[in-house]
Amino acid sequence: MRTRLILLSLAFVAAIPGAFVLGGMSAHRVAQAPPTQHAAAIRKSPPATPSPGTSDGDDSAQLPDIDAIASYEDLMYAQPGLVDASLKRLRPQTPGKTDLYALGFAGDGEENVFRNEVDYLPRLLAQRFGAEGRTLQLINSPQTFERTPLATRTNLYDALSGIASKMDVDEDILLLFLTSHGSRDHQLFVEMGELPLDQITPKDVRDALDAAHIRWRIVVVSACYSGGFIPALRDSHTMVITAARSDRTSFGCGSDSQVTWFGKAFLTEALNQTTDFHDAYLRARATIAGWEKRDGDSPSEPQYWAGTEIGQKLDAWRTTLPVAAAVPFLPTSLASRTHHRL
Repeated sequence: MRTRLILLSLAFVAAIPGAFVLGGMSAHRVAQAPPTQHAAAIRKSPPATPSPGTSDGDDSAQLPDIDAIASYEDLMYAQPGLVDASLKRLRPQTPGKTDLYALGFAGDGEENVFRNEVDYLPRLLAQRFGAEGRTLQLINSPQTFERTPLATRTNLYDALSGIASKMDVDEDILLLFLTSHGSRDHQLFVEMGELPLDQITPKDVRDALDAAHIRWRIVVVSACYSGGFIPALRDSHTMVITAARSDRTSFGCGSDSQVTWFGKAFLTEALNQTTDFHDAYLRARATIAGWEKRDGDSPSEPQYWAGTEIGQKLDAWRTTLPVAAAVPFLPTSLASRTHHRL
C-alpha cells in the first residue's frame, strides 16, 4: 500500500501542467497580470533563514488510515477525519478571558511559499499572542496531505464551524489568514494536483464566518487583487487587511520563494515588532513600498479596513498579552523532502 501511495504522490506532481487554467484563473503565479509584473512577482522574494521549523499542536489525536489513501477519491474521503483530528487538538477557550483562535489557509499546492507562511503562523501566535494550541491549518501541499487537511472551500466551512465550537463566539477573537494567488475578479486560487476544487470568493469567506457565528474577526488576505475581498467582509466587528489593492498585484510568490513580500513584511517582521494589527499593517505597507520603489515595481498598496467596534475590542485584548521575543521565520518546506510528494 505504501508503494501505491508513493505512486499516487508522483502522479500528483506529474499531473500539475505548466499552463493549467481553472475558472479563468492561471494556476501559475499572478492571475491575468501583465507579462512584466507576472515575471517580477515570480522572481522576487526577500531573504529568509533556510532552516527547518515546527508545527503547533499535539499529534496524538486519531488520524485517518493514511495507508488507505491510494486515489484522489480516497484523499477527499479522508478530509472529514483530518479536519476532526485537527479540531480535537485545539485547546478550549478560557472562561472569563478573551482568547485568540486562528485558521491558516494555504491555497496553492504547487508553491511552498504559501505553506511556509501558514506553517509559521502557529509558532508566531503561540509565543507572541497567547494562542498556543489554538491554531488550525488547511494546506494544499504534496508534502503535508498525509496529516494536514486540504485548503478547500468545504474544509474552510467545516474548520470555522469546528473552531467556533471550541471558542466563545461572542467573546473570543478569530484570525483568518488566507494566502495564495488571486485573480482580477477577486477569487483566491485553490489548487491541489488535478482535484477539481472550487476557488474561494469573498462571499464564500463571509458566508463561512457568518455560518460559524463568530463575532470578532480579523481577516488577512495575502494575494494579488486581494483588496477586492474588503466590501463583502465589512462588519462592525471585523478588521480586514489585504496584501494589495483590488486592482493591483502583490509580489514574492514563485517556486523559488520562501515567503511572499507581504508575508515577510506583515507576518514575519511587523507582527514580531508589535501586537497591534493596525500598526503592523502600517509598518508592512511602508516596508513593501520601499522594496517596490527600490525595484521600480508598480505599488501593490496593501489595504486596511476596520469596523467601528473591533478596534476597542483588540485594544483591550492586547493588554492581556505577555511581553515576548520575536519568533524566527523557519521555512518548513526545506525540511520536508523525505515526505511523499503528490
